[in-house]
Amino acid sequence: MALDRPAPADAQPAGGLLGVAGWLRGPGRRRQWRRRVVRRALAVGCAVAAAAGVVGIARSADRQPMERVVVAVRPLAVGEIATPSALREVWWPADLVPEASVHELGSVLGRPLSVPLGRGEPLTRTRVARDGLLLGQPVDMVAVHVSVPDPGLLALVSAGDRVDLWGPDGPVARSVLVLSVDDSWVTDFGAVIQGQGSSSGYDVDGAGLVVSAGHDVVGRILSVPDDALGRAQLAVVLTRDRPRVG
Repeated sequence: MALDRPAPADAQPAGGLLGVAGWLRGPGRRRQWRRRVVRRALAVGCAVAAAAGVVGIARSADRQPMERVVVAVRPLAVGEIATPSALREVWWPADLVPEASVHELGSVLGRPLSVPLGRGEPLTRTRVARDGLLLGQPVDMVAVHVSVPDPGLLALVSAGDRVDLWGPDGPVARSVLVLSVDDSWVTDFGAVIQGQGSSSGYDVDGAGLVVSAGHDVVGRILSVPDDALGRAQLAVVLTRDRPRVG
């Protein structure tokens, strides 16, 4: 007489999580192999999920608008000159960029700071001094306005030229650098006018040019007396670029 025997554990029907647990649990080399395979598969799945999350974050960051900003490389004091060793350009999220920030380092090179900056602090247009006439000039030089009676002489000169200034008794200054020249225009009467002049061509406000000079030269320029009509008695002579004398 044949007896009914229970089927092996592997052959026993089971469903759901209990079936999976029974498929993995228990002794035997086959179940150990199954558990190793499942653990490795779970590890690979976790790694893939983590990589997908990192890629998603990176893509969301790429979509965020960025702006180039000039920041301080190190602590900077008031009056310190903007140089490539003191400032650099970095990328910031657009939402964090301060108003009136400087975006190009070249636009502020050579200009002094008007406020102190900490390391990594962004530079704004209000934190750097504006360009001045004496920018790049030696520290012992000053700017002085020289009134010239003949407007025709000013038409021959432009900023960057070097000129000699002559008074009634001879040369007053030699090879001084011209920083700016007063604007001029022609009236309907054909007369050249400098600044706030008259149609007769005479300058009532002392048209002229601004030069860079040392204190001693400035003293000589200002000591030249006006003529009987109150006009300056200085003549401008355009010269070649040469070392400054006196």
